[in-house]
Amino acid sequence: MDIDLMQTAKPFIDSLLEKLIVPKFKALGDKCKLEYNKYLVPITEHFEEYLYRSYKKYSFINTLVLKNQQKLLKNIYLPLTLQVRDYGYSSVVKQRITGYPKEFIAGYNGKLLITDTAGMGKSTLVKRMFVDVIDQGYGIPICIELRRLSSDRTILKEIQEQINSITSDFNEDLLLELIQMGSFIFFLDGYDEITSDNRSVVTSDIQDFIAKACDNVFVLTSRPETALSSFGEFQNAIISPLTKKEAFELLRKYDAQGNVSKLLIDKLRSNEYSMIDDFLKNPLLVSLLFAAFDYKQTIPLKKHIFYRQVYDAYFDAHDLSKGDSYTHEKKSGLDIDDFDRVLRHIGFICMMQHKIEFEKDAILTIITQAKSYCTDLTFNPSDFLDDILCRVPLFCKDGNYYKWVHKSLQEYFAARFINIDYQNTDEVLSKIYNSSNVDNYINMLDIYMDIDALGFKKNILLPLCRNFIEYYNECSDVFIDGLAGEQINRISLLYLKETYMVKFVDIHPDDLLDEVNKILPMKKMRRSFITARHADKDTMCVSIFRYDNKYCIFQLIANRYKSLVYKLDICRAKDTMALYDNQLYKIEINSGLQNSRQFLLLNKV
Repeated sequence: MDIDLMQTAKPFIDSLLEKLIVPKFKALGDKCKLEYNKYLVPITEHFEEYLYRSYKKYSFINTLVLKNQQKLLKNIYLPLTLQVRDYGYSSVVKQRITGYPKEFIAGYNGKLLITDTAGMGKSTLVKRMFVDVIDQGYGIPICIELRRLSSDRTILKEIQEQINSITSDFNEDLLLELIQMGSFIFFLDGYDEITSDNRSVVTSDIQDFIAKACDNVFVLTSRPETALSSFGEFQNAIISPLTKKEAFELLRKYDAQGNVSKLLIDKLRSNEYSMIDDFLKNPLLVSLLFAAFDYKQTIPLKKHIFYRQVYDAYFDAHDLSKGDSYTHEKKSGLDIDDFDRVLRHIGFICMMQHKIEFEKDAILTIITQAKSYCTDLTFNPSDFLDDILCRVPLFCKDGNYYKWVHKSLQEYFAARFINIDYQNTDEVLSKIYNSSNVDNYINMLDIYMDIDALGFKKNILLPLCRNFIEYYNECSDVFIDGLAGEQINRISLLYLKETYMVKFVDIHPDDLLDEVNKILPMKKMRRSFITARHADKDTMCVSIFRYDNKYCIFQLIANRYKSLVYKLDICRAKDTMALYDNQLYKIEINSGLQNSRQFLLLNKV
C-alpha cells in the first residue's frame, strides 16, 4: 500500500516542487546572493523528502474503532461541515470540508480557528486538508502538533526538525527567510493540549511567529479555551454536529462486511434508543458506539459505558483467524480488572500533567508510578507499555512519541480513578471546580457526571447554583419594578461574563478588529461581532464578551440539566442604534431604557 500511495503522490509532489518550491528557492538565492545549484538544490531535496514523508503520515488514519489498524484516510473520511457565525447571529456561513477549503479560509484573511468539543474530528480535518493541499498544489503544508512545543522547543525549531533530512539539518536562517516569503499553510493542531506550565511561553512564541510570518495561512485547532482570546485575529469556526444520515454513513465506513452496521442502524432507527440521538452527532461517540456494539451487540446508553465496552472489546480481542477461543496473551500477565486499575492511575497522572503524549522514558516513568500505587500487582512496565500499544491498543506510537489514541480515553480513566481510587473524591472535585484552568477538565467532568451523578451535583452543580443565587441576590437589589421572569433573564444573561457594546459607522468589516482594539484592549477576552440591521449598511454594532473561567461549567450544566437554565438570547444590535458613534458602553443589570426590547442599561465607559 505504501508503494501505491507514493506512486499516487509523486505527480502531486513533483508539481508542487516545480511550480512553487523551486521558484521560491531561486528567488531566495537572488535575494541572499546564493548559487542555486551549489547551495539550494540540496535544500530543495530536504523539502522533497519532507513532502513524501508527511504525505504518507497524514494519508493514513488510526482511530479507536480500527484497533490499531491503519486505513487510508480518503477511504474512511466522512466530510464534516464547518460553520462560522457571520457578523450577526442571524446568519451562519457553512463550508463542507471535502478537502482544503482555499477560498473559504482566504475569506477570513487566511487565519481560521476551529474550536469544538472532544471527538468532533478537529485533527482528522487537519489531516484531510493537509493531504489535499499537496494534491491540489495550494501551498507548502506544515502541521505542528502544539503539545510538542515548550520553552525549550520553539515553533521554528519544530518546523526545522520536520524538514531536516536524515543526513543533514536545514539552515534555520534560510528557513525563516523562506517562511517570510509566503506560500506556507500552517496547521497548528491541539492548542488545548499545550501543558499548563508551557502555555504562556508557547502562546507568546506562536503569536510572535504569526506576526513574522504574516504572509502565510494559519489554521489553529483546539477545544474551547479562554486563552484562545489571545488569537483575536483568527475567525472562529465550529464543526457542525453530524446528522443521523451522516452518522449512519460513518458507521457503514467502519464495517467492511456491512452486517454489524446494518443491524446497529436498524436498532437506532427505532424509537427505543432515541435517548442517545445526541451521541450520534459526535464522530468519536459514533465510532465508540460501533466498537461497543460490535463486541456485545447491545447499545450503551451513557458515555462511560461506551468506553467500558470498548475497553472490554480490546482486552478480550479475538483473533478470528485462529478461532473464537483464541485471545492475545497479555505480556504484563494482568487480568482485565487489574489492567483497568493501572490504566485508571495512568489516566489520572496524565491528566494532572496535562499531557497525552510522551517520550518512551517519560511514559515508562508514569507506568512505574502507577505500579507503585498498586502494591499487590507484579508486572514489568515495559511489558505493560507493549500491551497498551499492541494487545490493548489504547496508545499508539508516533515517531519517538507514545500517546493516547484519543485524549477522551485518558479522561475516561481519570474520571473513574477519581470515583473509585482517590481517597477523597469531594476534595479533588472541589479543586477542579475552583481551578483557574477548569476548562481543561470539562470533558472529564462530562464523563464523570454519568459515573457519579451525586458526586457531581454535590461538588460541581451545587456550588455553581449557590454562586448564582449570591449573584442574583446582589443584582436583584437594583430592580425597582418589572416582572420576575424578566429579572431572571437579565441576570442570567450576564452571569459569569462582562459585556460591552460599541457602534461603528463607515467602517469596513476587515478593519473592525483594529478599531475595537483601539477602544478596548482585547487581551484575555472573547468576542462576538454583531452586524446592525439598519438602513445605513455601513453601520454596525459589536458586542464584546469577557468570560469568567467557570463559564464553561455553566455551559456544561446548561447542556445536561436543561430544566435549570433558561434559553437566553443576547442583546440584538438593532436595539442599540441610539449609541453614540465609536463610544464604548458596558451592559449592566439595571433596566433604564424606554425601548421595551432594549432591556439592559448601557453605561458609557
